[in-house]
Amino acid sequence: MYKRGDQSDSMRRQIRSIVSIHDKQQGKPETQAGRSSGAMSEGRLTVVVVALSLLTFLGILSETSLNIAYSTLMAEFSISADVVQWLTTGYLLLLSVAIPTSPFMVRTFPTKALFVTAVMLFSAGTLVGALGLNFPMLLAARLIMALGTGVSLPLLTNIILDKAPFHKRGMMLGLVSLVTCAAPAIGPVFGGLVMEFLNWHWIFYAMMPFLLISFVLGAITVPDIRHGEKGYLSLPSLLLIALGLAGLIVAASFFAQWNGDWRFWTVLIGAVLVLAVFAALQLRMEHPLVEIRTFGYPGFSLGMLILLMSSGGVLAVNFLLPILLQRGMGHTSMIAALILLPGAVIGAISAPLIGSALKAHFPPKFIACGFVGVAVMDIAMMLGGSHEWSVAIAYALFMASSGFVLVPDQTHALNQLPASMNADGSAVMNTVQQLAGAVGTAVASTLIAEFSSAGMRGGLSQQAAYIQGFGKSMWVFLGMAVTGEMLALLMFRFSKRAV
Repeated sequence: MYKRGDQSDSMRRQIRSIVSIHDKQQGKPETQAGRSSGAMSEGRLTVVVVALSLLTFLGILSETSLNIAYSTLMAEFSISADVVQWLTTGYLLLLSVAIPTSPFMVRTFPTKALFVTAVMLFSAGTLVGALGLNFPMLLAARLIMALGTGVSLPLLTNIILDKAPFHKRGMMLGLVSLVTCAAPAIGPVFGGLVMEFLNWHWIFYAMMPFLLISFVLGAITVPDIRHGEKGYLSLPSLLLIALGLAGLIVAASFFAQWNGDWRFWTVLIGAVLVLAVFAALQLRMEHPLVEIRTFGYPGFSLGMLILLMSSGGVLAVNFLLPILLQRGMGHTSMIAALILLPGAVIGAISAPLIGSALKAHFPPKFIACGFVGVAVMDIAMMLGGSHEWSVAIAYALFMASSGFVLVPDQTHALNQLPASMNADGSAVMNTVQQLAGAVGTAVASTLIAEFSSAGMRGGLSQQAAYIQGFGKSMWVFLGMAVTGEMLALLMFRFSKRAV
């Protein structure tokens, strides 16, 4: 948000003045370091973060585990791939709609009550899934679990912003990434073991002890923050953002099935128009559902664009590599999961380590270096896509590089906002992350399907076609990494340093 030189000082003074005004209105100290309303001990805050992160972990674990069971579910319930994929799409849809309500919930209800609600909703969904007799029951279970995650995910971010000392934010957000990044690593292996020796119902049964642990830890440690503000919830705004986000996700998810015809463009353009109306309405409202003015802070806006590039790219690669290993190299799902396990573990471990180092460095330095590593590893995976060892090594370095992007970007973007916009910034960030995942996965699915089909029509074997299709698909995500690098360089000029 500043330029170097004399103009830099002037703009920084203006920014600090704005932040000071917002913080005074909220009864907050004027300094960055004093934004929290009373810091908790590091040990207690860590337990709170783990308790809430467990819910997000279990939501991702159920998704990645069920992916292994999709073929079994299709046979058991006599449904097609287009139907079974709604276990993922429906979850993301409802999660994307629930998250924008988080500013209203955080400001209206005590955090302890929100935590209990999140656990109860998630537990109810897990029980319905465990007892599921048909596909509608299984889908209902996933939707109820999405509501629980939709409450817990923004709550977690807001507690960190409210209670963690400023210099500890990166480390705490890194701990969140550690817990949630472990799920994609464990999920396929866990799902493979369950399907090998039991059945898909046990994917849900196995999560119940962890839900109990989350509840016990959270009931003891989650702070009972009461903002004492009057809550406002605009139903027209909620309907508009629900329709808009649903349209974007549906368009991305069904691009391949619709062959990019008029249905795709109708849904996509309609979704964009609805979101434009939503944004215009929020700017006119005294109490908006989502504070669109967060995008008036250049550092935050750049951070959200970087989040789109990084999260979308990571989830797309995590979708493509199992397909490459199974259909391109002929490995079983279990062997594919084990090949990718070191990379997922390295990605999870790197997150808190990088987060703890942010207090001593300007975060865009990490982001710029991270995107360079991501781009190089994208190329390495493209060139070595027919060799297991090269894929395993490149993926491990890819995940380590991604760790240099995700946590620093999230931390730095939120730090661009005044304390009064913490809840709004958290809601926007989590919504963008869910959209990035949905769109990235949908684009990857379309690319690999189109390129591999073209290869087989050209006379290649199935395995050779998928290897070739993977390489061509990766060009898109290499482009996203290059775009992310350019955005990171802009951050040096248009974002403010913490003081």
